[in-house]
Amino acid sequence: MDKAQQENFSRICRQFKWKCTPQRLAVYECVFNNRCHPDVDSVWQSVRSKLPTVTRESVYRILNEFAGHDLIWRLDHVSSARYDCSTVPHGHFICEECGSISDFALQEDVGVFAGELPGEVRHMEIRYTGICESCKSKSTDSFR
Repeated sequence: MDKAQQENFSRICRQFKWKCTPQRLAVYECVFNNRCHPDVDSVWQSVRSKLPTVTRESVYRILNEFAGHDLIWRLDHVSSARYDCSTVPHGHFICEECGSISDFALQEDVGVFAGELPGEVRHMEIRYTGICESCKSKSTDSFR
């Protein structure tokens, strides 16, 4: 983890009055250096390589704590919850074959609605599902 990331993590801990524990730091480092939308087990495996005694429950609690404070997004209704370090508006493409999740940019006016919404929006998610190019090419290769 570089110095800027460590300083950012310290600032976040002060802001939310959290202790800067090695477990929180390891989860933060794993998620914020990861663009593949890891699930709790992937994060746990990564954190355990540095902190062998950390429990899955601790990692899960820390991930949800981060998500509860809008530091990351929690993507539900996939095979299991996945976590996204990018909190700027963007969409997700989820492959129905391999389960990979890819980000894609959105147009600025995508959040404009006709009429009023029945409440205050805290999060908007656009999700497409289909077959990624890698899986698509594997299936066409198997027919040759």
